[in-house]
Amino acid sequence: MRTYHIPTIVLLTALVVIASLLNSCSDLKSVQDLPTASSGALQVHDAGWLDTAASNFHGTILKQAQYNLSECATCHSKQFTGGTSGVACSKCHQYYPHPAGFSASTSHPQYLYNQNYPLGQCKACHGATYAGGGNANLSCMKSGCHVDANNVSKSPEACNACHGNFKAAANDLPSAAPPKDILGNTATTARGVGAHQIHLVSGAVGKTVKCQECHTIPTQLSSPGHLGTLPAEVVFNDTLARLTTGGGTSVPKPSYDPSTLKCSNTFCHGNWKVRKATSTSQFVFADSVMVGANDSPAWTGGSAAATCGTCHGIPPKGHLALAVSSCGTCHVGVVDNNGHIVDKTKHGNGKINVFGQEYAF
Repeated sequence: MRTYHIPTIVLLTALVVIASLLNSCSDLKSVQDLPTASSGALQVHDAGWLDTAASNFHGTILKQAQYNLSECATCHSKQFTGGTSGVACSKCHQYYPHPAGFSASTSHPQYLYNQNYPLGQCKACHGATYAGGGNANLSCMKSGCHVDANNVSKSPEACNACHGNFKAAANDLPSAAPPKDILGNTATTARGVGAHQIHLVSGAVGKTVKCQECHTIPTQLSSPGHLGTLPAEVVFNDTLARLTTGGGTSVPKPSYDPSTLKCSNTFCHGNWKVRKATSTSQFVFADSVMVGANDSPAWTGGSAAATCGTCHGIPPKGHLALAVSSCGTCHVGVVDNNGHIVDKTKHGNGKINVFGQEYAF
């Protein structure tokens, strides 16, 4: 029989390596460790790690460590989906721990959207009002998180927390209009942004409108129809879009096509009539009726969709042909003699403004 002799230095090296490995496993019993699979071969965590009544319950230990999960990630992966341990935290905690980068301004809303806004789960850890309490007792409404520009706390359920100006006050409803949309887009070419600001805030070409004129406003976050798949539903509720004109002869039936992103048959974009027989200014008519252009603007069309004349023509069909320089002569206080709007509240407000007076269509 051949005999093999193992050099002493090799044997000592092997023993050191084995000892180091065993010591490393025992070191895993530190403040941030989470349990491994219960196959039984290796016990990483101390007894009581899963016992909510134990002094070393992992929730208690993690809280003391300010929820620093960096060491947990070494075995459970950075996304806590299992890693080398094969144990995913989501087996017990469906939405926690938060994945890496969760608090970033882009990944945070995207994650919540992908999960259909599971704020009930958030409350389990952050309290009923998100101000602390629950399992984690950490407030979402602290400096750098859910606060407005004046560092005043605001609920994660505030309308402008998910869409609109995040730094606006919670009770500032117009600020809930994008940009940004719920996916973080800010460009007007994004369907979630589009012409919101022009319609609701800036009143660039006419009277500002309200959110409820195009959408059903939820009374609370969980109201039917609020959360769900995109795009948001456009319903044309209490709105100028449906204004009846022409003595009842023109009744708009506004619609929005989510595939072409176009509004159609709306009063505000030119679906209207004015009859000469009932007008106070019959001399300006070139026909028995004057009509708008009934334009179908693209929601993401930008300034081109609001060019003068797109909604009513210059002048409108059936109107006496006059130079643009004379518009302000009759429509005094609305436009000037260069055709520029001078009072946005009187333009597109559902009234005929002529010679300083307002009349019904």
